[in-house]
Amino acid sequence: MHEPAYPYPESLDDDDLDFSAPIFPTEYDLIDRVIELVVQSGAFSRPTLAAALRLAERKSMRLTFQLETLGIIGGGDLDGPRRVLVPVGELAAVLGDVRADRRAVAAAYAA
Repeated sequence: MHEPAYPYPESLDDDDLDFSAPIFPTEYDLIDRVIELVVQSGAFSRPTLAAALRLAERKSMRLTFQLETLGIIGGGDLDGPRRVLVPVGELAAVLGDVRADRRAVAAAYAA
């Protein structure tokens, strides 16, 4: 029988629940998904992102900074709308570049 990726405890008391657990298995999966959502929608605002993915304010602020650093969105007011700089047709190439950069960093740390 298939084991669940995140086994559930026998009882679900508030003390047993980890509310800080990630929605996605890794941070990399989260940023990849956010890039896909933002580019495909063609629009970005931090409050909308936070609400859509049920993220804490701090996490959504960090993701906004990462998206801006990666060149996915333009600069602007933290809570205001941002211009999406990547066209949908370039999504696969951008994700490929982001993943390649990750592999290069991991290889550098492993060496």
